[in-house]
Amino acid sequence: MGKYDMCMKTYLQDKRRFADLFNGSCFQGRQVIRAEDLEEASENYVAAEEKQPGKPLQKGTEIIRDVKMRYRSGMILQVLAVENQSYIDYGMPVRCMGYDAAEYSRQLKERKQERRLLARHKEEHKKELKTTIDERLSGILRSDRLHPVYTICLYSGEEPWDGPRKLSDMMEFDPEDENLRVLFEEYHLHLFCINEQNGFDTFHSGLRHLFCAMNCRKDKERMAELMKNEAYSHLSKETWEAIAVMTDNAAMLQKKDKYKTENGEEEEYNMCQALEELMEDNRNEGRREGRNEGSLKKTKTVIKNMLDRGYEIEDICAIAGCEASFVEEVKKELLLQ
Repeated sequence: MGKYDMCMKTYLQDKRRFADLFNGSCFQGRQVIRAEDLEEASENYVAAEEKQPGKPLQKGTEIIRDVKMRYRSGMILQVLAVENQSYIDYGMPVRCMGYDAAEYSRQLKERKQERRLLARHKEEHKKELKTTIDERLSGILRSDRLHPVYTICLYSGEEPWDGPRKLSDMMEFDPEDENLRVLFEEYHLHLFCINEQNGFDTFHSGLRHLFCAMNCRKDKERMAELMKNEAYSHLSKETWEAIAVMTDNAAMLQKKDKYKTENGEEEEYNMCQALEELMEDNRNEGRREGRNEGSLKKTKTVIKNMLDRGYEIEDICAIAGCEASFVEEVKKELLLQ
């Protein structure tokens, strides 16, 4: 996992931001998902083939979900998940469909284990064990229900997403055969591309500040204008770090403690001041480089004139105050002209 995906994974493990992502990207900011109704449930799945008679068990393939939460709405339990994507994956619908299928397989396995456990206590659970032959063969009851899975693919890359947005975008259908086409079952990718958005007013957590900054990462003028927003003077540590990583600003990340302030018991970080000082440092560095470049040109001119007049290299070094290797470089330049 790359640094951008890891950064977003860590940032979204906070329940309030996780809920805000779903509410802001799926429900136009309506508070459908509440942080207090979430419980962290991230895990890795192992997708293994069923053991065939007479054949050894195949080695399982580990499937890693980025962030997964259990969401309890009344008495109903549902599964919400986010897959972070910093580059365009042209197989994303199949990939997310595989993650969802792995979650359903995990739930089925869990149900079967529960039935086996009941079978070990026959006397205590006679009523539950009144099952049909089909239920016993299936390993689950006709009344058993799975928890629905809802997955968002969060794209944080800079290039426009030109990959598939649903399963049918990846298919090669026979244009002459509509009969089979109607049997095809679609899978829609719930894709949220940060770089496709003009604003983030539907978000109410640090995600708004993070997403706005990410959309300015290659435009210094837009970034400077954004930093006039007072909200960037009062960022949480996690939002500061996420902005620094996702905008490739390592210098800001290293100096964050310099801009820490206290607001009651809350720690806040002033990114406006940090960015202003960083930009001023860059301007000063540019001025220094310009002066150094001008001085270097003058020195080269002096050395060329002295070489034209037949000065020895030792004398040139003493007068110009430079190394013999530098004089040799200038000499080569003269020969190439």
